[in-house]
Amino acid sequence: MRNIFVFIMACSLLSAHGQSFAQEAKPPRVEFPVWERVLSGTLGTKPINVALTRIAGNVSGWYRYEPCSEKTRQQLELTGTVKANTLRLAERDSHSAKNIATGRWTVNLDGVNASGTWSSPDGRKTFPLHLRDTQPVPFELRLVADAMSNESDDSDAAPYVSAIRIYRNGQLAQELPTDSQGPGRVFIPSFVDANFDGFPDLTIALSLPAGPNIPQQAWLFDPGTQRFVDAPETLQGITSPEFDKKFKTIVSQWRNGCCEHGVTTYRWDGGQLKETATASSVQLPVLVGRKILYCYTVPEYRDGRIEFPDRVEQVGDRLTLTFDDFSGCESQALPNVSGDIAIWKRDGAGELKVVRTESTAWKPVDMPGGRRYCPEIPYFAKGRVERKFMRDRPDEACSDTAP
Repeated sequence: MRNIFVFIMACSLLSAHGQSFAQEAKPPRVEFPVWERVLSGTLGTKPINVALTRIAGNVSGWYRYEPCSEKTRQQLELTGTVKANTLRLAERDSHSAKNIATGRWTVNLDGVNASGTWSSPDGRKTFPLHLRDTQPVPFELRLVADAMSNESDDSDAAPYVSAIRIYRNGQLAQELPTDSQGPGRVFIPSFVDANFDGFPDLTIALSLPAGPNIPQQAWLFDPGTQRFVDAPETLQGITSPEFDKKFKTIVSQWRNGCCEHGVTTYRWDGGQLKETATASSVQLPVLVGRKILYCYTVPEYRDGRIEFPDRVEQVGDRLTLTFDDFSGCESQALPNVSGDIAIWKRDGAGELKVVRTESTAWKPVDMPGGRRYCPEIPYFAKGRVERKFMRDRPDEACSDTAP
């Protein structure tokens, strides 16, 4: 009888221990509010713009006076805390050598409005603050993570975020699963109009790899159901997307290894997201003095189109360079990077277009060791494009096969 009792007790202890271990092994889940707000208004009688980010109970950001000019400070840093709906922020001039304190803020948040007081560090001067949210949304966001965010934590990895909870009028409306972890602080979800339908969509960065190729997760707001739904895979696959509302264009600036940077644009077509244009970096051969230099140039997105700010442009019958600083140019060409010279020209409407392209030509040369192919490269020199046949350096420039 005693043996049976001991056996039952042992089983009970093992069962309890197993339950306890399962509870301890289960990753913790904590929830904390996050937001990004852009506000405008007045400090005293002066107009200002303010950008603030909240993570749990901590707030950071900056503000600047408007209109911004070279005679005024570009921006002042704000850091502090939020409790109940009250912000207490310290203001500093980060551009000064001593990073000195320049003021203190006490601000009460009330929906899209914020009001309070600015005071000098010694408390002798005070001015009223009146601000209004310039991009209000009817949602409150909270992150579900495995630990609380700690702004003073110097660890390499931020808490792992497994979900975004969306609250509306104080009630949980939806929970969106995610898999996001920043390098030192959590990524903040951003409200964007990803499909340009006038409703707020949602994105969050998932990790921070080398270069600008930041993977994102996106959800589109369905006005019919009033819920967020997974965005199409095409949008999910775009790294570091930027959303140009004016031209209804999604822009991705990307990097491929050490020696290729590019820009790709997308537009919606009948509910489908399609690539519309792409361009990658080139090395522009330029004659400087008696030496050919290779100037690495990267495309940029401007006003609905992709262009190269550093380029060869045709003005009348003459070709000109749009840059004159050659300090970053190299004497040797990078491998596998195009050395073509695109000739740009403005049309009657003032829009830049490529009117022709001068490309490298590979010509066969019979050498003692056999036939090789050597490049005849175009280069910009004194207002025109000239060519140089590179057969004098067969070991460096030539190839056994025609590229």
